[in-house]
Amino acid sequence: MRARLRWFVKKRGRRRTGPRWLGTLGVALLHVALVAIGVAGLYWLLARVIFAEGASHGWWPWVALVIPAALVIYGIGGLAVLVWENLASSERRAAVVRRATDWESAGIADIVGRPSLPAVPPVDAVIDSPGVRLAFRLPIDAAPSQLSIALAVVCVVWNALLIGFALQVIRQHLAGEPNLLLTWLLVPFVLAGVWTIYALVRQLLLTAGIGTTLLEISDHPLYPGRRYDAHVTQTGRLHVRWFQIQLVCQEQATYQQGTDTRTATAVVHRETVFSQRKFDISPAAAFEAPFSFVVPAGAMHSFEAAHNAVSWALVVRGKMARWPEFERRFPLCVYPPAEAPTPPLVPDMHAVEGLAP
Repeated sequence: MRARLRWFVKKRGRRRTGPRWLGTLGVALLHVALVAIGVAGLYWLLARVIFAEGASHGWWPWVALVIPAALVIYGIGGLAVLVWENLASSERRAAVVRRATDWESAGIADIVGRPSLPAVPPVDAVIDSPGVRLAFRLPIDAAPSQLSIALAVVCVVWNALLIGFALQVIRQHLAGEPNLLLTWLLVPFVLAGVWTIYALVRQLLLTAGIGTTLLEISDHPLYPGRRYDAHVTQTGRLHVRWFQIQLVCQEQATYQQGTDTRTATAVVHRETVFSQRKFDISPAAAFEAPFSFVVPAGAMHSFEAAHNAVSWALVVRGKMARWPEFERRFPLCVYPPAEAPTPPLVPDMHAVEGLAP
């Protein structure tokens, strides 16, 4: 029986309901449409607004050029990535990524005595940062700072463009020539601008109001089955409802589903190594507490590859009065057991001969 052509289907498991080239064609058409819309917008702003005869619109059309230019850049970039993913083999793409990650920064020498293991991340960033009470200070994950910077850029650019459009619409109303279409289109843009301001203020207050979190550790890298001492410092003016530190191991897999690249993350180990409830932190006296933890024996070591990764981290979580819950990650590097024997690369010929009849 001939299968019917279905336009709207649900993907189940690994089975595909359509050819791969159809998805690739759809993505390519989307990027081509973005480029076409951007080019049309650039032409309209330049020919009909900025350089039109007798036009005097001020500075806002020049700022508005950012929107169609961004569409053109995004569309061309998407087409370039799509062509690269379809023309280059997966082995070549993995080799390019590996070559880029193997570059060393100029002027930074490798640490003598550090074991060099394939697919195991280095610990140079931690060893180069000594602690005050213990040997090393753990670096914090930069995700909250990057989120604040991204929100700030989006908020400034979006609201600057919004102010220009709003002034233009207001001028049209004052001149007695209102454009109702532009007026109604301005409403969702204003709501989006208000949301960007709210998200930025909330993120800045959450980052600066809770204070600084510092973690120090007695040794690094870590090995399964061993105990390590650590020390936490939390600053700020806070009334803490609960505060805990967890040892977390995450497994991450990147795979391709059709033309989309997806990343799946699963927590394979989570253990609370420190917990305390209901205490106050003052600016004059930071909260400090020592604790210790054990890396589980037989645990998988840290691992980084093109499509898979296993990462360890100490996660500081807490709930403060009048503040939402916060979470800060401090990456760790777990090495394979030092006493684990290395399997021989060449088989033992005497053992092979003993098996012969």
